[in-house]
Amino acid sequence: MDELHTLHMRIQQGDRLAFQKLFDLLWKPLYIYAQSIVMDEEAAKDLVQEVWIDYWKRCKSIQNIAIDAYLRQAVRYKVYNYLRDRKFNTVQIEVIEDLLTDEIAIDDPATLQENFFTTQSKLNNVLKSLPQRCREIFCLSREEGMTNTEIAIHYGISKRTVENQITFALKKLREVLGIFF
Repeated sequence: MDELHTLHMRIQQGDRLAFQKLFDLLWKPLYIYAQSIVMDEEAAKDLVQEVWIDYWKRCKSIQNIAIDAYLRQAVRYKVYNYLRDRKFNTVQIEVIEDLLTDEIAIDDPATLQENFFTTQSKLNNVLKSLPQRCREIFCLSREEGMTNTEIAIHYGISKRTVENQITFALKKLREVLGIFF
């Protein structure tokens, strides 16, 4: 039995000292992970703090899982929700999700940030290269959250035409960005 698992078991029994020790061991790596994605120190601290509060409340129901992996996943969901709530558009969130699951060194904030900006730049270039109507339809769908029917009504075209335009845009994105779409 490893140290983290032992601490988790003690925490489940209400041991506050074990919680403090686990917190001391894992707070910094979780913070670095969150901060490397949101790129805001205070927001990262708040998100990680929320994860620890949630963990304390739910620790008795968490069974048979590596606690460090559980907490890292919890930070990942908090970060995703934070970005979504900050009105990041769907495409940006998809890029971030893919970066989170990519095989890059997440513990290296500089690498993560560089990969994000490189991918974002490629994304913007592909969007700029699309025909104007296709780009507008794609952006209304992904950035504004409009349904295909709403877009069709907006432009006075068929829903099928909207679907074809979105499919075309996604195909172009896949060609350039590969795994991300």
